[in-house]
Amino acid sequence: MKKVDLTEAMAGKLPEWVVFVITADANGKPNVMPAGWVAFASGSPPMVTVALHPNRYSHTLLEQAGEFVLAWAGEGQEGLVKFAGAVSGRKTDKFAQMAIKTSKAAVVKAPLIEGCAMALECKLAGKMTAGDHTVFAGRIVASHLSDPPIASILNFGKENYVPALPKGK
Repeated sequence: MKKVDLTEAMAGKLPEWVVFVITADANGKPNVMPAGWVAFASGSPPMVTVALHPNRYSHTLLEQAGEFVLAWAGEGQEGLVKFAGAVSGRKTDKFAQMAIKTSKAAVVKAPLIEGCAMALECKLAGKMTAGDHTVFAGRIVASHLSDPPIASILNFGKENYVPALPKGK
């Protein structure tokens, strides 16, 4: 191994899954943003983590609601990933603007997005400040897979999205 600049080393983490963070305000109006910093954190109880910058609208909604959905973007949703990451839900109704098709979640208020490969409904279990981001831990309360299975998309950097083949393909 050789010592390198952190930016060069961080490029080695790619590819990463593209995951939508779906939240809803007190009136049930949903918001969505893409995130790459998502990880499974516990098997018992089943938990995941997501890191969000405090200036993101999704950060505010997640703190207020105490629940959220993580949904792995599916093949064909590259345009939604780009749009959802480029505009703020504070100013734009992303669901109306992009005519995002949804279905009702089983437990949480935030909806599921049609066309995603997988979705996890989560209740906030804790949070911590990690430098310039907040790491939210969510207890998984319901899980969903597309039927039939579809490919999740991976980010290889600079909006270079590639589908990952689902199990059995």
